[in-house]
Amino acid sequence: MAVFGVLMLLYYIVTTFDVIEHRFFPWYLETTAKVSTFVLETCGYDDVQRDGKRLMNRGGSISVERGCDAIAPTALFFTAVLASPAAFRFKWRGLIVGVLVLMVANVARIITLFLTRVHWQKAFDVMHLDIWQALFILLAIVLWWQWAEWASRKKSLELKALSDATT
Repeated sequence: MAVFGVLMLLYYIVTTFDVIEHRFFPWYLETTAKVSTFVLETCGYDDVQRDGKRLMNRGGSISVERGCDAIAPTALFFTAVLASPAAFRFKWRGLIVGVLVLMVANVARIITLFLTRVHWQKAFDVMHLDIWQALFILLAIVLWWQWAEWASRKKSLELKALSDATT
């Protein structure tokens, strides 16, 4: 538990560095907006425009801001995996899959928030502040739990195979 706490503290310290705060985050937010716009256009929303990190059309707009970037839930998942008592050969797989799942889920989040803003404005605040925030934290925890179950099974299978080979 202490390792997890130290890693989360380190995450919060690192994210205050100028290079992270003023270079990485703006780039990441714009990239998320670009990908979200691309997916919307691919799905037939030809009237969606993007200006930096803002998605808009005649029905409304949203801006992808810090806190809407899924970085904190991703850090939660990442540090939980790193702090877990498993071999790194199990951790790297979980880190790659989990981070990718959270990134894809964030694009889905941005798209659904945009569509909610355009088609059901009254529900936007609930979707944004209540539903998606809780879902993201839950998703990070479930991903970690699923990874931990998988890593435990893999380790048990390896130990059984080793035991069978020596007998």
